[in-house]
Amino acid sequence: MTHRDTERGGTTAEDGHDEDPASSGSEPDPDDYSRRGFMETAGTMAAAGASAGLAGCIGGDDSQGTGEGDFVWWTMRGYIPEETQAIQETAEGFEDWADEEVNVTTNVVTWDQVFEEWTAALQGQSAPNVSEMANEHAVDYGASGVVRPNTELFEQYDDWYEVPSYWGDYEDEVWGFPWFIEVRSFYTNMAILEEAGHDSPPETWEELIEMGTDVQSETDSAGFVSGGAQDTGTGQVIYGLTAQSGGDFYGYDEDADEWTVEMDSPESLFSHLWMASLQEEWGIVPGGWAGTDSTDAEQLYREGNAAFMINSGDAANEMVNQEEETVETTELSLIPEGPMGTNTAFMGGSCLSAFESDYTQHDVDDDISMSFIEYMTEPETMEEYFTEATPNFLPVREAQEEIPPFTENETEIPDEWIASRLEQAEDVARYGVTGSERNAPFLGDIEGATDAYSVAISGILGAEQDPQETLLSLANDMRETISGDVDYELEQSTDPPELDDAPEELQPWIEGDGDTPQIWTP
Repeated sequence: MTHRDTERGGTTAEDGHDEDPASSGSEPDPDDYSRRGFMETAGTMAAAGASAGLAGCIGGDDSQGTGEGDFVWWTMRGYIPEETQAIQETAEGFEDWADEEVNVTTNVVTWDQVFEEWTAALQGQSAPNVSEMANEHAVDYGASGVVRPNTELFEQYDDWYEVPSYWGDYEDEVWGFPWFIEVRSFYTNMAILEEAGHDSPPETWEELIEMGTDVQSETDSAGFVSGGAQDTGTGQVIYGLTAQSGGDFYGYDEDADEWTVEMDSPESLFSHLWMASLQEEWGIVPGGWAGTDSTDAEQLYREGNAAFMINSGDAANEMVNQEEETVETTELSLIPEGPMGTNTAFMGGSCLSAFESDYTQHDVDDDISMSFIEYMTEPETMEEYFTEATPNFLPVREAQEEIPPFTENETEIPDEWIASRLEQAEDVARYGVTGSERNAPFLGDIEGATDAYSVAISGILGAEQDPQETLLSLANDMRETISGDVDYELEQSTDPPELDDAPEELQPWIEGDGDTPQIWTP
């Protein structure tokens, strides 16, 4: 993988945020995340409260603790049993790696429950010593004073990939230590594609529309599927398309030292119209797409009812684990090149963060928590569980490329799938942090309130909302939220975005020039 500029910008989920429960729960559902809700309860930390009721608990002795040196960490890696077991066994190895006595317990919490669990645990001063989360959550909790910065540990390494290099930045500190990234993948069912007269996956958006149209007319399958409903995965797809259109959802004005909102930019309008055109203009998506979430989309593809799909890596893993016929006909490739010449995909993933000892169930030396984070992210340690996490987990820095399965694949996952995802990791973006090259406490709140920014496209697809007015309204809501969280005011806009102001690279799609299909412009 080519090393990119890793200078940390400025002072930059769900999903998981990645996560991102795009299919099998690899990232958080932002619906369950509210910074204001957290702040209301965090103020009563001193009050006695019930400890968190966990969705599952695994550990060396199936206990919450054994006495002196107890150390608890939470992970959301409970969706694939083999992956969960490998991570738990690796975590136990910290007991021998650490410089002092420590008894490690791994608690598994599902993404759809963890926000309530964090809040309850903080109220009851029974939080874990370390928790998996997305950096948006780590920054939020860091600003609230309940997780510790890990800047010193982070700065020991200088080979971070671009987006992880600033994913946890807030006010000159790093609050979440990147653990892994996960990218949206482009799936092709070659059997369906060949039936439609094509022998290789599309490399550009133009080819995607051409091939999808042929699939729709020559087979019984849909040409393309992804989430189309108000859904986290839907928002991730539309953000990837926006990045490929040269746009973003946020920016940062260095001169004014202020955030900007770009949701109502011409580039954002174009990407929303392009995605809507899959249904409204080109008709290559399944019927009822506006009500299809990412899980439904995955099922349609796995059942052989769609030629192309954008979805998380969990879908690939599940196909292999279930020994489905689709594995034999599926190719994973880069997201087709967009009008700006990029193959950018949405980036999910997770970080590890240490809670302040005032709020944890077990009072351990702060250095122990940092040592655990260091241990779990060292390449030698990651060898112990990355194979079982294939192809979902991808490196966050160059040194981690030198471990299996990237150097030696002992899994049932096809080599080509692993290579494709590793290559895709070179060109990723994450809503909120990419355009600004920093993070902020309000990002998680906005992500949750908008279902990962899917509300506009789902309204356009399913409720026939006016695209320009819908984006303007969403952007102004974002400005209002930010203004309530910072010491300056972002002005509301009264001017809806116009395609006439879009970059020249997008104009062939707008005008329908040459071999470029024309987008839907209501």
